Amino acid sequence: MGNKKILIITYYWPPSGGAGVQRWLKLSNYLLKLGHEVHVIYPDKKYASYMVLDETLTKEIDSRIFLHPTKSLEPLKWYAQLFGKKNIPSAGFANINKKSIIQQLIIFLRTHLFIPDPRKYWRIYAYSAAKKIIKQHQIKNLITSSPPHSVQLIGNRLKRNFSIHWIADFRDLWTDVYYYELLNHSRFSNYFDRRHERKVIENADHIVTASSVYVPFLNDKSKNNNLDKYTTIPNGYDAIDFEKYQLIENDIFTLTYTGTISDQYNITPFLDALSQFKAGNPNNPFCLQFVGSVYPNLKEELTQRNLIGNTKFSPYVPHSESIKFLEKASALLVFGPLNRHGKEGGIPAKVYEYLAARKPIIYVGKKDGFVAEIIHQTASGLAHDNNIVDIQNHITDLYQKWESNNGILPNNAKITEYSRESQAKTFANLLQ
Repeated sequence: MGNKKILIITYYWPPSGGAGVQRWLKLSNYLLKLGHEVHVIYPDKKYASYMVLDETLTKEIDSRIFLHPTKSLEPLKWYAQLFGKKNIPSAGFANINKKSIIQQLIIFLRTHLFIPDPRKYWRIYAYSAAKKIIKQHQIKNLITSSPPHSVQLIGNRLKRNFSIHWIADFRDLWTDVYYYELLNHSRFSNYFDRRHERKVIENADHIVTASSVYVPFLNDKSKNNNLDKYTTIPNGYDAIDFEKYQLIENDIFTLTYTGTISDQYNITPFLDALSQFKAGNPNNPFCLQFVGSVYPNLKEELTQRNLIGNTKFSPYVPHSESIKFLEKASALLVFGPLNRHGKEGGIPAKVYEYLAARKPIIYVGKKDGFVAEIIHQTASGLAHDNNIVDIQNHITDLYQKWESNNGILPNNAKITEYSRESQAKTFANLLQ
């Protein structure tokens, strides 16, 4: 299985922070441990327009990985200078204020001038570096990971010009992602975006998706494909991150959400249920904890439901610190964004670390979807749609278990299927 040479092209790499960087930081390390030679192309931090930084992640990179940082040309940096960094759309467009003329202008420019995305000019430098590395090291396996989906265009060009086995890795959907409607594409820009998507899907030797939900969306883009071309390898957790993890029972019932949240996420039923729980249990103190970027109107929505006094906010923290918040949680929250088709338009990567945290999960999204199946399979919590009564009953049940010191979940062997080490082995089987 080992001794294969792999070139990985990913925009997000340490010191970039956020969920996007975790997948290939972890998988690269484990592919190396399986005996493969791993090369990674990414934009140098001096040129990249990363929304958040986490310098601690650089310490996790195995020193035997061949790193190839490149220059980049980044329109988002120009935007930040012209309009201020706070107006630049964050991951999942969580910070978008639909009433802001400046932000709507930025989205219009982004959608019509930079197809498929504003990081498209990095491909000039990444492609040049990839050509040299492929020739010098005689690499036969290429992996491109997106978003940003302009990374896949690098793979498409390399496939045309080299005899190489190309795996296109989709961490998220492209034109069917849950926030795609926010981009306000014209017929012109939508046509070219879908054209890029179709060419990548047709020309890649194999396609990996972070969820089986993504497969029919991608496969339907072309009549020249078949389902044998797809493999689902979800995001996961790294056991190393949990070596010092402590199962703590907090002195106050704490419902924790880590990561970015936008108003496209299905949080309203949960807020209504929590408000009713508070009204019905005035003597039961609790804390609602958000760690990371939240959408502009969330505090107003909490105030309207008399929950703001029970809520704490923390800005983005390094990944290792986010694990600490899981230690102190009594329950963990996931809200699943749906796309215009009513399907899961994105799979929150936090789900897998939540599994390893062994704290009960409250999921509000698609009750019979991909995330719900994982939670059910691992006996890690309950999935809900918009039924406020069911969510409130779930909160009440978890509060009672926490109160009786019975809130920590037992070990479940099913969870190990979602370890990064296990997933790296699956990826290795796709190499040639």
